[in-house]
Amino acid sequence: MGLPVLSCVIGMIPEKLIERLKRIGLDETIYDSRTKKCVLSREHVDLEKVPWYEHAYFLEENNDGNTKGVSKGSFIFDPVSIVPCLALAPKKEDRILDMCAAPGTKTFILSFLTNNEAKIVANDISRQRVKRLRFNVEKFHLSVDVWNKSGRKIYEKFDRILLDAPCSGEGMVNKSEKLFKHWSEKRVKDLAKKQKRLVKHAYSILNPGGTLVYSTCTFEREENEKVIEFLLEKTDAKLDDINVKINHIPGITDSTKQCMRIYPEHNQTGGFFVAKIMKF
Repeated sequence: MGLPVLSCVIGMIPEKLIERLKRIGLDETIYDSRTKKCVLSREHVDLEKVPWYEHAYFLEENNDGNTKGVSKGSFIFDPVSIVPCLALAPKKEDRILDMCAAPGTKTFILSFLTNNEAKIVANDISRQRVKRLRFNVEKFHLSVDVWNKSGRKIYEKFDRILLDAPCSGEGMVNKSEKLFKHWSEKRVKDLAKKQKRLVKHAYSILNPGGTLVYSTCTFEREENEKVIEFLLEKTDAKLDDINVKINHIPGITDSTKQCMRIYPEHNQTGGFFVAKIMKF
């Protein structure tokens, strides 16, 4: 058993989490350092480019968003968040659903990728989180409809759906104190049940020929590969390759090799899981 990571607020990393990390070749040291942040810009910025998207730029350490051509009030986020949006490959003529959208990071990216011209619906079940989502939509003048309902109560059809599912958040290394406080094996299992219901419903409202991207910021097999295996077993869904050039490993079960597992050590980002699903 490795040494626990101490937290000034809530003590130490749960032992069960350490055990689970070790099963997939990780350990508690992933929570020792903070990850890079980025901004999007179609104009050149005098900063290092994010390798997997030409219009994204890494912020330098301790950058406050107001130096080297980055204006104050810019939308700053973990560059790994771009990956599921690129996997979705949105087009301006698409009707797009960001099913669990708050606080709006991926809504912002999807809008950027489509030059703010696509018909995007950004939804979230939480009234409180929708306030933050709506704030960001208005602040950045996004042409987006904001909904506040359960993802499973949406019945309209969409060409592309992003389901960035509620998860245990193990890959959010910058927010480890919050993670450790709320993490439990029971919560992982409860979230996995919710994720299966959400992904199955998302697939049911996807138009034929459409694309569904499922993503999480956790490492748990129950919340990642097992959710995708459930969808493949219960529907006619098919996985597709993800053409994003980012360091990663494939899904860790035989039927999910086309999925991406992105660990903090791969790109100095948070951890992520991404699956691209097609409906024929």
